[in-house]
Amino acid sequence: MKILISGFKPFLGQKINPSQKIALDLQDQFADVISIVLPVEYKQSFWLLEREIQNVEPDFVIMIGQAAGRTNVCFEKIGLNWVQSRHADEAGVKPEFGAIEKAEPLALMTPFPVDQHFEKLKAKGLPVEISFSAGAYVCNDLYFRILNEFKTLKAVFIHVPLVPEQLDATNPNQMDPAYPNQTASLDYATQLKIITELVHSVRGN
Repeated sequence: MKILISGFKPFLGQKINPSQKIALDLQDQFADVISIVLPVEYKQSFWLLEREIQNVEPDFVIMIGQAAGRTNVCFEKIGLNWVQSRHADEAGVKPEFGAIEKAEPLALMTPFPVDQHFEKLKAKGLPVEISFSAGAYVCNDLYFRILNEFKTLKAVFIHVPLVPEQLDATNPNQMDPAYPNQTASLDYATQLKIITELVHSVRGN
């Protein structure tokens, strides 16, 4: 079995991104995990992950990104065919509001068994939830493009909260309007534990 995990580099003025550290730490922990760290750029992030999927041919893909304002680790069930953000990406690109792929459905649901793994983690008392909105920025753009390009691949996107040390550097304008809690955070050890438990669950352990 091969599990491909992606994280993102820091963005919007942040010095760290917990998704990057989680991806790299898991690669060190599991022999069957391959990790890649992506730039927070619309097309480049997809091209890099697409190429890695083609090279690795993984059984599962776990994409991780950070989302300010969230308190729990969120399993995203849907990739939305829509981009709409007032923020440019790290390359300065700011797409016009609209469909990511005009000829494709408004949304795609992941074939990854989200509910099954979510229930296992929830039963362990871990702070997880299921989300039906991955936003409309680079995270969602990547998720939709991967689901659209690899329709049978068990791929899932997971949003992790900020870690406490990021709060002072977070601009309130970065908050997802659906999660406006400006003091929301979750310590890194708990975030890593949740994704580690997910990997064990995926591996059938």
